[in-house]
Amino acid sequence: MRSAARQKSALAVTATALIALAAPLLTGTTASAASVSTWDKVAQCEASGNWSINTGNGYYGGLQISMSTWRAFGGTAYASRPDLATKQQQILTGEKILAGQGEGAWPSCGPAAGLGSDHANPYPAGPSYPDPASLPSGTLVKSPNGPDVKVMIAGSGVPVAASDVTPDHYDLGKIVLVDGAAFNALPSAPPAGTVVHDQAGGADRYVVVDGAALLIGGTDWTADGYNTRADMGVPTAWLQQAAERTLANGRVVMAQSGNDPARYVMLNGAAVHISAAEWTANGYNTRSLMGVPGEWLGSTVAKQVANGTVVKDASGTDATVYAMAGGVAVPLTYADFTGLGYDKRPLEAAPGEWLKSAAAKAAPADGTMLLSPDSNTVWQITAGKKKALTADAFGPGKLDFNHVVSVPTAFTAKFPTV
Repeated sequence: MRSAARQKSALAVTATALIALAAPLLTGTTASAASVSTWDKVAQCEASGNWSINTGNGYYGGLQISMSTWRAFGGTAYASRPDLATKQQQILTGEKILAGQGEGAWPSCGPAAGLGSDHANPYPAGPSYPDPASLPSGTLVKSPNGPDVKVMIAGSGVPVAASDVTPDHYDLGKIVLVDGAAFNALPSAPPAGTVVHDQAGGADRYVVVDGAALLIGGTDWTADGYNTRADMGVPTAWLQQAAERTLANGRVVMAQSGNDPARYVMLNGAAVHISAAEWTANGYNTRSLMGVPGEWLGSTVAKQVANGTVVKDASGTDATVYAMAGGVAVPLTYADFTGLGYDKRPLEAAPGEWLKSAAAKAAPADGTMLLSPDSNTVWQITAGKKKALTADAFGPGKLDFNHVVSVPTAFTAKFPTV
């Protein structure tokens, strides 16, 4: 370290001697210390407060530390030279020098700044918090940096809403403060296959898959072996939302019981059958296969793929693009694809055999509403015929225009008018 008033004899310490002095300090001794504000005064005196200064005078950084001293007191663990280290790293090294040599290591600037009389720890260690993943299920956890509360469920942190506290009997007096970064990184849903129920009570049981909660039917509880798994209570608000979620498109499922060899792929809320030939040919066999409750699967197989879903053959052998309308796969020309706005929606791959069957259906399901570009008339399908709807059919408590499906004029024209 160097200042205008420094005597050169103050630096007459060999590297070997300095290392000997530093040895006990490297084990954590803090007999001498100073606050950051005091170190700032030293830096202002030594280097005009410039922590990255290198004038070529043989002393570097805000504390004007020589290379021999920097090496002797372990500074090279941070950077090759003091001026290349951060302010904190320079101060931490300065703390070791202060403990070994006292404020006289900076003959003028040290005493002037009160370096020897300030015994504060410049960087006190913050409180140590546990990793939430190490805590048992059912533990309420919170980061010290925010108000959110989560409950630990099989290594995940399920959010607890304010409305959950009383009905779910959560005791906020038992919240455990945990590491903030680990808290924020917690998965928000239990692992796939976890059996859960409403913490507030009730007989219904669910299995979690991809963040969705699938209802377990009464016959499935034992037949599918769910009764052998841990049954975890989860926050009411989270469970209500999870029960309304659908599995992600492309998720491959089968009945958990294993009694049904059929395989299905999820497509916008519906489970679409995969034929034996397509299982391998289309690469479904390379995806993770998840067992789901049999009753839930049966009801999901019976659902129609959501209206407006844009699909194509997963094999790639048929380039035709279709739009789903009431269970029917309606073929689209390129002009239809762009003109009806389907080019702005995701294009989903579907098993070819299922797609051919959907394209061959005679008419959309009753109640399906269609709109073609040739007019502003919205048509509703009933028993294979179309009926024009008037504007007063739409509104609160009535039909929703958002459920109308845009289709080519030729498709609507196929159906006779009621």
